[in-house]
Amino acid sequence: MLRRFCLVLAGGAVVLGADLMWAKPSSAADLELGLPIVCKLGEDCFVQNYVDIDPGNEVQTATCFRAGYDGHKGTDFRVLDTGETADVVASAPGIVRGVRDEMPDRLVVSEQDRQRVADKECGNGVVIAHAGGWETQYCHLRQGSVAVAGGDRVERGQKLGEVGFSGFAAFPHVHLSVRKDGKTVDPFLGSSDQAGPRLARCNEGTSEALSYDRPLWQGEIEPILADAEGTIIQSGFADGPVKSLDLEQGLVSQPDSRSAALVFFARLINLQEGDRVALKVDGPEGTLAESEGKPLDRQKAQWVSFAGRKLRSSAWPDGDYTGTVSLVRNGEIIRQKTSRFTIGG
Repeated sequence: MLRRFCLVLAGGAVVLGADLMWAKPSSAADLELGLPIVCKLGEDCFVQNYVDIDPGNEVQTATCFRAGYDGHKGTDFRVLDTGETADVVASAPGIVRGVRDEMPDRLVVSEQDRQRVADKECGNGVVIAHAGGWETQYCHLRQGSVAVAGGDRVERGQKLGEVGFSGFAAFPHVHLSVRKDGKTVDPFLGSSDQAGPRLARCNEGTSEALSYDRPLWQGEIEPILADAEGTIIQSGFADGPVKSLDLEQGLVSQPDSRSAALVFFARLINLQEGDRVALKVDGPEGTLAESEGKPLDRQKAQWVSFAGRKLRSSAWPDGDYTGTVSLVRNGEIIRQKTSRFTIGG
């Protein structure tokens, strides 16, 4: 769980592919948000988690997909690995209320790591006060990157720092929380009192298209919602089995002509129970490996699959190698990505 931090200033079921509707905020008094990160959604950054609108122990988001975890109070925009970063910017104009910038960047991979950041889960961050009782908070910034100070006036799009993995972070990202009069607001719903009705609708399993009548986001929200139903964030080739933590740290090595193995891997986020991840690897001499994937027994925030073959001769044949990953849900391919790799030539 990500907790709000206090700083003392010095001096369900849903139909896939349902139509999405959106609108501008309903009044000039509402907060209007730009993206808190400078990147290309769906290409070099992705939305890993959304706001949990369920007040109990279950997880539900405004999209009716469970793309989050219990008690999550913000929207997480991630980059691929710890070697990548991007500028974190103010989503709206306001006054900086507080900053933190001294915590190291370190992925949380154990309970000991989690205890180490207790009460400082946000890591390095910035809190901005906006008109009308609104507040935004930006967490997990890279150590030493914070570019503002308490009391500063900032404009929308102004750099606050850089994406990092300080605090309670299992992957590099910026966590954006939005509050109105101290209450968490899902920026897709626009106000805290909309969480209850949306939760009820999700629990009904309605097949009608979801509407987003009062989102706080500027412009179209469909690109921000796209990752909620599951997506492929990375695929490529490696010289052996691939682990999720290795991918988070950018430690996967590409194969060469004499590698002991040639493996195609894929990393996906926000998968649902029953999803399958199918892989196929082709080379100059035909198919190297193929896997239909087993149905997942539960939802997965992140999932890594790989398939390949060990070297059976003195070297891999020169030529092009192709890997294709398909995300299969209810018997249909809803996402697919192909990667290519060349040996020799």
